[in-house]
Formats: sequence, structure tokens, C-alpha cells
Amino acid sequence: MARRLGASDAGAEVSEGVGLSVGYDGDLLTSLQWTGPISGAASLPLAYGGLFVIVIGAALLTPLLTVGLMRLARPALGAAFGLLGRMAARDIEATLSRTAVAVAALMIAISVTIGVGIMVGSFRQTVIAWLDQTLVADVYVAAPSNSANRVDTTIDPGLVADLVAVEGVAAVTRLRNVQVATPSGPTTLVAVDAPVERVRRALRFRDGGGDATWAAWASGAILISEPLAYRAGLGVGDTLTLRTDRGPRAFPIAGVYYDYTSDRGLIRMAYATYRASWDDPAISSLALYAADGTGVDELVARLRAAAGGAELAIGSNRALREGTLAIFDRTFAITAVLQLLATIVAFIGVLSALMALQLERARELAMLRANGLTPGQLWGLVLAQTSLIGLTAGLLAAPLGLALAVILVYVINRRSFGWTLELSLDPALFAQALAVALVAAIIAGIYPALKMSRTSPALALRED
Repeated sequence: MARRLGASDAGAEVSEGVGLSVGYDGDLLTSLQWTGPISGAASLPLAYGGLFVIVIGAALLTPLLTVGLMRLARPALGAAFGLLGRMAARDIEATLSRTAVAVAALMIAISVTIGVGIMVGSFRQTVIAWLDQTLVADVYVAAPSNSANRVDTTIDPGLVADLVAVEGVAAVTRLRNVQVATPSGPTTLVAVDAPVERVRRALRFRDGGGDATWAAWASGAILISEPLAYRAGLGVGDTLTLRTDRGPRAFPIAGVYYDYTSDRGLIRMAYATYRASWDDPAISSLALYAADGTGVDELVARLRAAAGGAELAIGSNRALREGTLAIFDRTFAITAVLQLLATIVAFIGVLSALMALQLERARELAMLRANGLTPGQLWGLVLAQTSLIGLTAGLLAAPLGLALAVILVYVINRRSFGWTLELSLDPALFAQALAVALVAAIIAGIYPALKMSRTSPALALRED
């Protein structure tokens, strides 16, 4: 029979379905492996392959799209800047073997920043909406954690009674979190001791969630999170066999709900159902509701006083929400570094292309200088070309970045973790990406422009 691990071996559950971290006991992990079906995992390499094909296809279309944009821009540039404006667009088209590579490199780099930015933003907005719905209590109490992802103790029963009896506590939800063995591997089980309506408000369902779901819940059915349903290929109407203290038991599944606590998934059942199959009266965490007229901070102070010297994690709804988002932001901080590295690589690509153009067009530019083109006009011509390269790359990166984001959110993320995210588009992200493309291209053109403007026309004309 599987050994139960206690609340925070499975994750510090502190509300009706909110776990801040998930950890597993070393012994259990070595004895129980994930052996069940993982829907979509086999096709994950295919999804990455499709993403690669889309990026390569966009890069191959870059020369054609660049020519089209330059021909559209030439009349407007001529009207705004005269001959030099038309020359800038014409020269990009004439040297397509060089400029198209620079445009493609910058486009791919910027599209990656857009795609990853939208994916992270969508994930964050989804988590915020999930927290707003799930964190329904005012104060949460959990057993202490001796590491980032484990809790080795439960709350003492006498202490639970003392905390519930504190003045200002209007209602309480008790939770028990354990690690259970399933046919598909170790999974976290959350037993909830609360009225049905309170549990119902804290969950958003992918399948089920109606009156029939809660009638079945009260009769011994379970709810499973979306990742578990996706990985194990389970749904409403199926059964999930768990090893209980009464032996293996098949529990009917009454609903599949959205949850972002663990990519392995969670099982939720009524506390009465749990006690009927497990000899385990322990409590892992509490969700407390403040009475009317009692401030949350005031209630937190009273609870800490009632806890005495006991080591408990006691925090308000607001503190837990802010702490969760802070962890999220730290987790994805590396994406900003990756975006910067991609932009630097694209910057080097633009700089290399412009330096190569300088060598190829030395005699042409010298001829222009000999016919009256001033160094200032040469600067304007080169920077106009780099601006067009950056603008073209930025414009082409927008649809490609959106396509990458859609694939990351709806295909790769789902097949990797089993989570359904809500796509969130931020117009500021597209504007920022376009600005980055322009600035990177313009900065890359400064040195070539300086080099060309200082080259002697006579010396350039004498060279073969």
C-alpha cells in the first residue's frame, strides 16, 4: 500500500485548491514512476518541428516580402525625402542578397520576443484570473515548510481547534493534502471539508460543474484537474482507481476543472469521502473567513497570537496572491535575458550586412561623393536604409510573432503541461518590439555610416 506523505510533500495547499509548490518524497519517487499514457507527449517533437518549419518558411518569404514593401514605400519616401528617400528603398531592393538576410535575422529575433512575451503574458493573466477565483478566503494557515517545495508536518488538532475558535473567524475550510498512488503515477489528492457552495465558487470547470457534478461529489465522486485529465486520458464518466487504506477503489470522475498548481495534476474529493477510505484525521491547512467588521490584518494578528510558539505559515489573501505572482515573475525573468540575446544576435546580423554593403558599394558611394553627395547626406542615406531594414523586420515580425504565440499557448504549452491558457494580446508589446527593431537597426548602421563618410572618394575610385 502506498505511503501517505502529508500535506506539503504534495504541495503547500492553503485554500480550496491553491498549492504554491509541489514536491515529492525521494523514496516514493524512486519506487513509483510515471507509467501511464501521456496524451500528446509523443507529438510534442512534432509540434516543435512545425514551429521550426513556420519560422524557416517566414525567413524564406522575407526577400519577396521585402521587395514588395520597398516598392510600396518608394513613392512615399520620395515624396517625403526626395531622391535620397527613393535611393534608400531602391538600394535595399538592389542588394537583396545582403539586406534580406539582415531583415530575416532581425525579424526572427523580434518575432521570438513577441511570441514568448505573449505566451508569458497570457500565462500570467491566466494565473491572475485563476487566483482571483480560487483565493476566496481571507486568511490561510498552513504547516511550516522546511524547503521550497516540501512540508513535513501537519497542523496539530488542538491548534486547529484554537485557531477556529479565534474571535473574528466566521467560517473555516479544512484541507488535507496527501500523495496517492494511481495507475498513472504519484498524484496529489486534496480532501476538502467545506460546504458544497463554497467549494463550487472556487473552481472553474472545463467539463462538468453543474448540479449533477456536485450531487455526484456529495455521493463519493471526485474531481480531477485538467493536467491529470490530459495526461491520463480521463474525463467525466470515467473512473480513477486509487490505493486506499481499504484497498484499491475506483472513484467516478464527476468533473474536470482548470488548475495551475501542478503539471502532474490534482485529485479533489469531499473530506467525508476521504475519511471513508483513509484512516487519516490530520489537517494540512486552513482557509479562514473573517466575520463582518473584522479586518483581515487584525484577524491575522489574532491568529498568530493564538498560535503561540507554533511554527505556522499564516498569511492574508493579498499576501498569498502577491507572493505567488512574485514567484511567477522570478521564474520567467530569464525570458528577458533570452530576448536580449536574440536581439543582440540580430543586431550583429544587421551590422555584418551593412559592413559587407560598404565594401561592395565603395566605388558607387565614392562616385556619389564625387558628384556632390555630402557626408551628411551619406549619413542620411545609410541611416534611412537601416531604418527601413528595422521597420520591415518589425512589421514582418508582428504576424510571425503572433503565430508563434498561438502555437506556444495552444499547442506546445498544452502538450507539455496539460494547461489551457487564455491568449492575452498586449498592443504595447507589439509597439515595443517594433521600436526595438528600429533602434537595433539604426544603431547597427552608425559605424558603417561613419566609416563610409570618412572614406576618401579619390582613394575609393582608384581601388579596383
